[in-house]
Amino acid sequence: MIFLALAIVCSTAIAVIFKLTEGRYDRMALVTVNYAAAVGTASVVLAFDPPGRGLAAEPPLLLLGGGLGVLFVAGFVLFSRAIGVAGISLATATMRLSVAIPFLASWLVWGEVPTVGQALGLGVAATAFLLISRPTPAPPLPSASAPSPPRSPGLEAPTRPLLAFILLALLFLAGGLVDTTLKVFEEEFAAENSRALFLLVVFTVAFVVGSTVVVIRGLRSGRWPSTNVIGWGVLLGLVNYGSAEFMLLALGHIPGTVAFPVNNVAVVALATLLGMSLWREAFGAVHRVGLVLALAALVLFGF
Repeated sequence: MIFLALAIVCSTAIAVIFKLTEGRYDRMALVTVNYAAAVGTASVVLAFDPPGRGLAAEPPLLLLGGGLGVLFVAGFVLFSRAIGVAGISLATATMRLSVAIPFLASWLVWGEVPTVGQALGLGVAATAFLLISRPTPAPPLPSASAPSPPRSPGLEAPTRPLLAFILLALLFLAGGLVDTTLKVFEEEFAAENSRALFLLVVFTVAFVVGSTVVVIRGLRSGRWPSTNVIGWGVLLGLVNYGSAEFMLLALGHIPGTVAFPVNNVAVVALATLLGMSLWREAFGAVHRVGLVLALAALVLFGF
């Protein structure tokens, strides 16, 4: 369980870094620097690998690593786009609910049959995600004649329902495939291949794709990211690598039907608590009910 706990801490740290850098830096540049730092981290970790462990030059394995790198960037782009079209609440809930894909894959493909408690836990967790992701009601207007305040992206209903549906569906698929791909590596390739080398391939591909996007955008607009993003990007890369490494290690000891839901529920619960305590974010009764349900889901996953 220690590896899962460390994966949860790293994933929560990712959310905290995004919160601290919100609106201050170019997000794509931040993520690209993060991938570069993750490549460096993987290179260092690789030096401590047992002698003789490498990465087989098998097309399925290389395709798996390259595909995961592309999925990392695609998930970020889809998440950012979905926030703008569907709102942050729907986008966040969709990303978290994508845990259903690796949960079902662990059950149906690798025979990790969930207990009744774990199946109930997934349902409770889904309800918790939806409640926690609900937007906080806007404060009442001071008078009937006062102009309506601008609404934040998280409070807006989708203005283009079809586009919102497509983006959310793709986001759900991308988020679920990321975790499922990690599971595939752990089940099919980890015994004979280096995790660090696999993650090196993954983050290298993600860095190349992200850099390409940043360069193309810069050439088109003439605006380039500030170098101030480097510090936060490096820190993000360290915890990002840790979240992937520790999740892979956790999957070697814990069924995916437990590891993936527990990780998602715990991250949401911790992020919510941090938002309430550190940033004094407004949370209503519905959000508190969602938090209680998230904790209940964690208990159920233990049965």
